[in-house]
Amino acid sequence: SGLERPTHRGAVMGFLHNTGAWYALSAAYVAAALKQLQPSSFYPSFLRIALVAASSYSIYISDCYHNADKRREGVSEEGELAVLRKDYLGISLILSTNTWLWAHNLGGSPILNKLCVAATACTANVAFQSFCVVNKYIGHVLIKLTFATQFVAILGTLCLIAAKSPISACAWIYAAYAPGFVIYATKFPKNKKWGYHEWFHVSVLMGNLVSMGFDLGILGLFKPCAEGVACASLASRLTFGL
Repeated sequence: SGLERPTHRGAVMGFLHNTGAWYALSAAYVAAALKQLQPSSFYPSFLRIALVAASSYSIYISDCYHNADKRREGVSEEGELAVLRKDYLGISLILSTNTWLWAHNLGGSPILNKLCVAATACTANVAFQSFCVVNKYIGHVLIKLTFATQFVAILGTLCLIAAKSPISACAWIYAAYAPGFVIYATKFPKNKKWGYHEWFHVSVLMGNLVSMGFDLGILGLFKPCAEGVACASLASRLTFGL
């Protein structure tokens, strides 16, 4: 791209990838979640594994994207484009896996199931646009419109449903992700050292952490929700894969 090297976000992503810190945290979350679930609960287990697989994939791709000059393959226009395509997919997967997990945690009603189908279709569209249309301008535009659909329409609807549920406090997950997507869309603030792109990554990381934390809470590991009794009763259903 010819842009200046992103020193700070490169350092953060490099640390999370090279030290294995994010992968270790993800593994610890999955281990804790699986311990709370029944061994036969395949689908609930899959949802937790998919969630951390998406975030870990995104960390890896972000390290490739922001630290290309430190990697064996080096910097090239072709290589940067290839990583950008994967980066788009990673963002969509984070949104979709959160939708799948929390739709299940909220009871899996018909409308929630439709949101999951819509999220999956969005991710499929992002994959198609990324690998078949990008680097044409229209491909970038359609991908970002799809992100908006996933975050505002799909996760926004899920958030409204959560606000009326026994785990209304878990709607805070949306609040953790929201600043990053607003910043990403507006490209503000612009600062060479720590600008909108860095804040976007901080927001996504915080959203991932909040999502994992609340999930462990409703599984009964601890109670992050204000309505602790309601969360506990919901956890008793989730541990049996219902």
